[in-house]
Amino acid sequence: MTSPATDPVVSDFTFSFNCIADVPLDVRCRAAKEAGFSEIGLSLRWMQLWLDEGHTMDELDAILAEFGLTVGELEAVRILGEEPDPRMELAELLAAHLHPTRLQAIGPWDGTIDDAVERAGAVADTFAQWGVEVVLEPLPFTNMRTPADAAEIIRRADRPNLSMCMDVWHLYRNNLPMSHLDDLWPTISTVQFNDGTVVCEFPDDLREDCLLNRRVPGEGEFDLVSLIRARNQHRPDSTWSIEVINTQLKTQDPLLSARQIAEGLTEVLAASR
Repeated sequence: MTSPATDPVVSDFTFSFNCIADVPLDVRCRAAKEAGFSEIGLSLRWMQLWLDEGHTMDELDAILAEFGLTVGELEAVRILGEEPDPRMELAELLAAHLHPTRLQAIGPWDGTIDDAVERAGAVADTFAQWGVEVVLEPLPFTNMRTPADAAEIIRRADRPNLSMCMDVWHLYRNNLPMSHLDDLWPTISTVQFNDGTVVCEFPDDLREDCLLNRRVPGEGEFDLVSLIRARNQHRPDSTWSIEVINTQLKTQDPLLSARQIAEGLTEVLAASR
């Protein structure tokens, strides 16, 4: 998906897999469609289970077609380790079949940063044949901690389809200002959206915190308006994704959760104009 340079709307955002619970695929697609999204993300973990239950790629195609949706992202693989991620084979199968915009990739890396650069470049080369962007997502609980860490790997690997997914949650959990991104925008191809408290609610376990406490846009304290404006200024061709991982959202009706996310997103986008 190519997002507009300015004035993005809900349909420009990929509805990421973790916004709602592990519901049947048709329910997921209905929730996304009725909330106004045109793209969904798929979890490689969930897809492996789904296929192992006897579902097929033809069934996947039929459900996507029924709701008029495409797959924007596959997540997530660890591509920087010494041993290959066991989900990589499925990632390649789905990339060849669906041609999603991007493959989300996370750390940590094993060995040296030189090893990380080599491995990232090799994976990018593999996925280039399907037109898939490999996006590194820095996480503060790995050794690819900050956007600057991911940018170093991207720049040194120097592949046209290797870039960064910058999740605003992790920018705040790294206690970094928006200005940290000033020189990194050329490496950022995806901006991932959510909201939260500025002060971490679970500082002893940042991974657990990011799986429990994210907020619908507009219900937290993040300066999302400044993020939108910075993106529009520096990287207007970047794509959008929304990932609100929240315990309450996962326990309620998925159609309601998707609608609440879309409504909050719409209000923040309007404020940025």
